[in-house]
Amino acid sequence: MQHYLKKYPYLFGLPIVIGGLVVTFLFLRAPAEETTAPELFSTTERALQETTTTTEQEWYVDVKGAVKKTGMYRITQGMRLMDAIDLAGGFTSEADQNQVNFSKLLTDQEIIYVPKVGEDISVIGEVSQGKSSTTTASGAAEKININTADLTELQQLTGIGEKKAADIIKYREENGSFRAVEDLTKVSGIGEKTLENLKDSITI
Repeated sequence: MQHYLKKYPYLFGLPIVIGGLVVTFLFLRAPAEETTAPELFSTTERALQETTTTTEQEWYVDVKGAVKKTGMYRITQGMRLMDAIDLAGGFTSEADQNQVNFSKLLTDQEIIYVPKVGEDISVIGEVSQGKSSTTTASGAAEKININTADLTELQQLTGIGEKKAADIIKYREENGSFRAVEDLTKVSGIGEKTLENLKDSITI
């Protein structure tokens, strides 16, 4: 061994060179592995989850009137009124289909009422989330929805000024939606007389 070391003195430095290369390799590799960006992965995964949630969002509508199976049905965004009628088993023989807008896009929490032939629709209709009015199956506006109306819309009601409108919204935020129009009297400043004047103009 000593003979080889004397003959090839550069062998003394070989282990040092190899060790240096190993350390350099490990040093350069560690940052590369770290820069696979776990933040980027989590962001991408989060975006995918949000997209999936949006795509698979489920809505519900309440189908009433001249259909074979009245009740609440689960729908998805993009479905139209005729799709809800199909879910309810179709029209009955008494249904007045001339008053129904088959192509209307549905929204969450709608009430879809199909009238009978000769029936006058003045109260029951479709209630859309985020909209204050109730509409018949043909799309005609009727009443103010006290569960969804904003400050400006509530002030359109007789006897409801800015303060009372704000009190109605505050009540909803603290107690949830009104279960009946009569619950409006639970709002400060609204009594039985005011409610009586509003009954023909409001819905839930």
